[in-house]
Amino acid sequence: MNSIPVDALYFGARSITNSPITYDKTRISGSNKTSYILHSKGGCMPGQPDIFTINSRMSPGLGANIENNQVISAFKRERYLESCPTIGVKFEKNKIDSFIFDKYVPNDDDSLDMAIQASYRQVYGNFMPMESERPKELERRLRNGDIPIREFIRSLAKSEFYKKHYFESVNQQRCIELSFKHLLGRPPLDQNEIIQNIELIHQQGFNAQIDSLVDSLEYQEVFGLYTVPFQRCWNSPCGSTTSSFINTALFTRSFATSDNAIHQRKTTPASASGKSQLLKNLTGKELDKIIIPDNAKKIYAEEKELKEKELKAIDLREKQLNEANP
Repeated sequence: MNSIPVDALYFGARSITNSPITYDKTRISGSNKTSYILHSKGGCMPGQPDIFTINSRMSPGLGANIENNQVISAFKRERYLESCPTIGVKFEKNKIDSFIFDKYVPNDDDSLDMAIQASYRQVYGNFMPMESERPKELERRLRNGDIPIREFIRSLAKSEFYKKHYFESVNQQRCIELSFKHLLGRPPLDQNEIIQNIELIHQQGFNAQIDSLVDSLEYQEVFGLYTVPFQRCWNSPCGSTTSSFINTALFTRSFATSDNAIHQRKTTPASASGKSQLLKNLTGKELDKIIIPDNAKKIYAEEKELKEKELKAIDLREKQLNEANP
């Protein structure tokens, strides 16, 4: 994330941290080698991930799709992990040398708070819920070690808060665009991807479409179990296209703008809100220009002027030193 182009930071690529945010307590759930501050007299750590997290040993349940359900997705993911693949965004300069498939993940309460806030910011599109709207039970399960970050993200995307603002209040095109942004950290690649997901919602429902993204191998390859999703097309990773960068800038707009605020804007009093932001780019031959906020232009101009003054001062000082010491 440190390799993001400087210019991109001025129109939405800024992040709270310089590295992806991770958290997990499921790996030490039930361990008798450590204790928990709320259970100092307990025989082992709390947490029951085998009950609250879908795995291949579970039954799909009545009414589940036979060909594609969470248990089948869990089986595919578990077989994929047996090959010890690398996890994370890959770049041309380091993809050959990438060999770490697992790494240390913090489990302290400060990391928990950071992960929860980052999850709300990412999944809810920087539209923070009121205290009464936060799913406290999910937060408790995450803290207890019952679920990893991936299941926390899945549950947020299926929450009534998310459905109200990003499913019921927008058209289908916009809904799919936002689900890709919030869960996979990228815009849809083309209109065919939009159509496939609209058909999935029509046939199996909104929750099935969310599961298809969270259970995908793409999600596993980039974020794994313990990393909060983030926008990953700012610095041209492997597999990313130029259009992905442009579309990311188009529907991100700025660091402080929420997705809810963007799709509530109306160009005319009679126009409907919740319209697609990428329809022209995904269906047309030409891409829209990147919209840079006016305040970002002003900040960029001021910093550019300041850097030029600093360079002139350095040149003047070197010139004076050379004249003093011929």
